[in-house]
Amino acid sequence: MDFRQLEYFEAVVKAGSVSQAAKALNMTQPPLSSAISRLEQEVGVQLLVRSPHGVRPTSAGRYLLSQGGMMLAARNRVERVLKLMGTGLLGELRIGAEPMVIHEVIADVLSSFAALAPDVRVALTDTNPRAVLEGLGTGEFDIGCIPWAPEDIATPIRERFDWLPLRKIDLRLAVPAARAAERHPEGRDWGRWILPHRVPGMPGMLEAVESELAGTPSFDSILVSNPQTAIPLVAAGIGVSPSTERICAHDPRVGAAPPPRWLKPMQVTLALRKGTERTPLITRWLDLATSMAGSDRATKRLVRATAPS
Repeated sequence: MDFRQLEYFEAVVKAGSVSQAAKALNMTQPPLSSAISRLEQEVGVQLLVRSPHGVRPTSAGRYLLSQGGMMLAARNRVERVLKLMGTGLLGELRIGAEPMVIHEVIADVLSSFAALAPDVRVALTDTNPRAVLEGLGTGEFDIGCIPWAPEDIATPIRERFDWLPLRKIDLRLAVPAARAAERHPEGRDWGRWILPHRVPGMPGMLEAVESELAGTPSFDSILVSNPQTAIPLVAAGIGVSPSTERICAHDPRVGAAPPPRWLKPMQVTLALRKGTERTPLITRWLDLATSMAGSDRATKRLVRATAPS
């Protein structure tokens, strides 16, 4: 018994006659009669009572009509779901991202993606860059996003992933609102800095600040998990921290000052584990993220890890 036989049987019962059903199905009567007869032979029970006035279902036929209808409806649902999955409009997408890039890039992409594919379930985890890459490696995340350029990542880490640079984030210096008018282009008179923890194999803000200010008498630092965590500490007057305009704007007690000259913009980069299945859903999301970032890279040209020259 197959779905076509069920469709034929349903059409015959609905029409009340084989000839009328054949017309509705745009076929001749003999093949339809033969198909119904074969169905009865396969299931081993009479399904229709035939008379000069037409046909009606037997008790077995009524049971098949009920169950067959549910089977056909289930098949139709499966077909619809598979078609949506095939176009990247249904499924689950698991993203791991560093909080700064969520504020600056990912939130906007997810907003547009929700309008484009409202039936997709997105699970977003904000965590530190090391955990993002670990989650990609274990399969916890489908896509990762970190504020690092691939060439700044140690080769053993870089070679495990494929990379798609999106755009750069302009940094600001989160300072207590009362100090927002101060200007220290070389960064040497801000006092205490609040910085993200060191990430092995991925030199970042901490290394940049220490490289410039470690010998400065007034330099001191407190380490936190991410730039967001630093904001309430900055608001309390404990120190200053590299951040972004958007993150600073979340707390009126915090001002956004120009960063030191040597604190360069950060590169937002998407990462996928090598060998990850590029599903239509992942491809659609990458296409949208790339488009919104203003990048001219196509997802098919996802950057392969190479050793720096």
